[in-house]
Amino acid sequence: MSKLSNQDINIVVGRRLMAVRAASGLTQLEFANELGLSLRAYANYERGEREMPTALFKALSDSFRIDPLWLLNGPGDDPATIGERVLDLKLMESVIALIEAWLVKHRRMLNPDKKALVIRLGYEHCVAKGELDAAHLRNFLSLAA
Repeated sequence: MSKLSNQDINIVVGRRLMAVRAASGLTQLEFANELGLSLRAYANYERGEREMPTALFKALSDSFRIDPLWLLNGPGDDPATIGERVLDLKLMESVIALIEAWLVKHRRMLNPDKKALVIRLGYEHCVAKGELDAAHLRNFLSLAA
């Protein structure tokens, strides 16, 4: 196991791998064959006993269109495919609340299309940052409104 991984991470990723296999309707052996792995190697990844190599993430992406970021970070238990966005509702609600509060405080309004764009861009920035970036959103609003 590399220094970048640990048993807990491997177990979580293994559970997601199992969810992908279950959603595919394949047995462990069939799924391993699809990925070009031995049953033993595949079972070790699914149980979280081994760290998954980059090549396996690529094979899952190529063969089953599984989003590699979902495999690593989630959220949720249901497999996310490439191009399918998984919405962080709590973060989205925080972005909207901050934008609404700023607009009220500064007695400003945005037309609905512009407001939707500000919400989307603000949300995408916060997703990329991994947290609510209130300072950035306030600066962005001061330019947009």
